[in-house]
Amino acid sequence: MLAHLNRTNCLDLFTCEKTLEQDWMMKRIKLVIHEPSVNKIVGSELNLELSDEANAITVINEVDRLIHQKGGFPLSDYKSLLHMIYNPITNRFYNQVAVTAYLENGDMVNLRTDPKQNLPAGATVVLIPSGGCISEWETAIDFQEFKRAMKCI
Repeated sequence: MLAHLNRTNCLDLFTCEKTLEQDWMMKRIKLVIHEPSVNKIVGSELNLELSDEANAITVINEVDRLIHQKGGFPLSDYKSLLHMIYNPITNRFYNQVAVTAYLENGDMVNLRTDPKQNLPAGATVVLIPSGGCISEWETAIDFQEFKRAMKCI
């Protein structure tokens, strides 16, 4: 599945304001998701064409946009995939989330230290929202608080 996103200034979870970026300033990022309920909606591997300044948050927000177009997020405890895995107030992924990225040459990108770091073109992001070996499970913040915090990003 290929999605095209030429937006970076997100006003809320699913509505974004277009920027003056040129279409040629785009890069392809692959996202591999290990979450059966999400996989039923968008598949397990997505090839996304995103802004040249895209980061892990941008990538996941694009997946949320696709999920929203297909009827909404499938897990009732969360309103989106990003809400399920990321705390925008502390700018970090929850403890139970396994997330990493690697480049075409095999080099790893540590997304835990800075989820908003620019992803290089051709990067593959691997996301496991509910890592199986996590003993310290964190509860996602309230969705209204999440939305307010996302507007400030």
